Amino acid sequence: MKLPLLARFFVGAFALSLLASSLGWAQLSPAQVVTTDKTLQHVKAAYAKLDARHQQMLDGYANIVHLADVWHAYGLRLTDPMFVAHFKATRRAAAIHATGASIVPVSDPSSDVAFSAFGGFTQSETSLARCGNSVVVGFNDSGSVFETPFFFTGTGGQGFSGSAFSTDGGATFSDIGPVNPGPGNGNFLGGDPGLNCSDANTFYYSQIFDFVDSNGNPFAAVAMSKSTDGGQSWGDPVAAVAKDGFNHLLDKPWSTIDPSNPKRIFVSYTDFDFSKTNSCGRNFPGRTAIEFVLSHDGGRTWTAPKVAIEVCGNAGVQASQMAVTSKGVLYISWVNVGTNFPVGIRSIQSASFKNGKVSAPVTVEPSLQPGGDSFFLQGEFRDFLDMTMAVDHSGGPTDGTLYIAWSDGRDKVVPDPLGSDGAYAYDDILLRVSPDGQNWFGPIKVNSDTQSRLGIGHDHYQAGVAVDMNGTVGICYYDRRADPENFAIRRHCGESTSQGFSWTDVDIGAPAFAPTHGNDVFLNPVYMGDYDQVTSDFLNQNPGFVGSFQVQPNNTGNPDVFVHPMN
Repeated sequence: MKLPLLARFFVGAFALSLLASSLGWAQLSPAQVVTTDKTLQHVKAAYAKLDARHQQMLDGYANIVHLADVWHAYGLRLTDPMFVAHFKATRRAAAIHATGASIVPVSDPSSDVAFSAFGGFTQSETSLARCGNSVVVGFNDSGSVFETPFFFTGTGGQGFSGSAFSTDGGATFSDIGPVNPGPGNGNFLGGDPGLNCSDANTFYYSQIFDFVDSNGNPFAAVAMSKSTDGGQSWGDPVAAVAKDGFNHLLDKPWSTIDPSNPKRIFVSYTDFDFSKTNSCGRNFPGRTAIEFVLSHDGGRTWTAPKVAIEVCGNAGVQASQMAVTSKGVLYISWVNVGTNFPVGIRSIQSASFKNGKVSAPVTVEPSLQPGGDSFFLQGEFRDFLDMTMAVDHSGGPTDGTLYIAWSDGRDKVVPDPLGSDGAYAYDDILLRVSPDGQNWFGPIKVNSDTQSRLGIGHDHYQAGVAVDMNGTVGICYYDRRADPENFAIRRHCGESTSQGFSWTDVDIGAPAFAPTHGNDVFLNPVYMGDYDQVTSDFLNQNPGFVGSFQVQPNNTGNPDVFVHPMN
């Protein structure tokens, strides 16, 4: 009797995996593939329960839901030793040295396309932290889907994220490969990295985390991984928060550390809650909430979630950012997308947390005009939750000043019959500044060029902002002003010594690239990364900044991660 096709594939793959074991190769087993598939299919089932507007609001989960289909269709093929490349020994071998004075490579491209011409070669969406001369960068890495079983033999987990470290202030980096997913069968690290450090050895990496417990119950969580060797290795992930995966998705996590007490760590996220037993009740299709949790002991234990804001029905909030002052006061901000997402004017709100209490929300920006057609930028890639936040903890005269930057298309909106709302908004980088979290000044335009009232405009988007030991503010962003047709993407950075009221504006010399996407089968086809970060030295030992970002060298459609030191 012939076995069904799937069963025959299992038998064949199992036999091949035994052969691989005898040759000393580490690889995925069919059982691991099936366990990961169960985790991803739980995510997809939860996604299907969301209201259509809330589905569009998902950030990291947009890739995970897409990957669920790909893994289900092709996952067993990854157990075939014929597909195994011999890169494990070489991947960690050498530092990646700078190719020019202005930008430094971070991710190692040597294994890109080693497994497949169709997937596993995208590194993007970056976060980084600096403590003294130690700099660690985290990034989404679709290649980790292939690499995890080779780097972590015997673990049952799977991952979608990578990391690299520097011991010389960002002059050179070593790509360590995927982040440790932990021993749990069905663990899935889903990316959306947030990097922080408390000293030159101790770094923290937060990201989306999905897993299934021993009883088969799915959980949506945010993982916190800890490194005690300056980012050269990561411990098993710990769930900073975990909720019932049948009724929740925890998206767009972020994290930060209290400079007045480095063992005090905060993690925020958006809770997409469709349980109908929540505070919104059964009469609403769902609840979105910006929540956060707190650790007082360096990430070993975590408090219950605290709610900064929650909205019911078709309304939505997303994209939290956090910053802690030198006096230990947390500020948390988010985008309120209203009830007509993805179209329509949005707002930015913030709240503070001190003495155990969350303040009432304050409106930072009441009239955010999203760029592009509200969801896509020219080139048909998504850019819809574009906001960044930093606080001055320099100890100087500007200590405590808050900065929130975002991309905004208010200065040039033109008719576009193929846009989702019949228009296209060419966006600038705008900034608001507050000395106390209550009163916000601005908006101030950061990029120096002006949108012409005639003809085509230019996009400036996905800013990252930080403040250094001298109170200088640094900001970097993607920029299209050099292309009269607003297509080629470059990278600009600026600094302000006037609390954000005036700015330098420099093209950092990164190669221009076209918005190529949809080449990596593991990723949502409209994804090119949703944020990149700029950081300063958390320990206030070095002035200046380091910014991480994506480049597609030679317009290959194969994104890699770079940094730009600003010293």
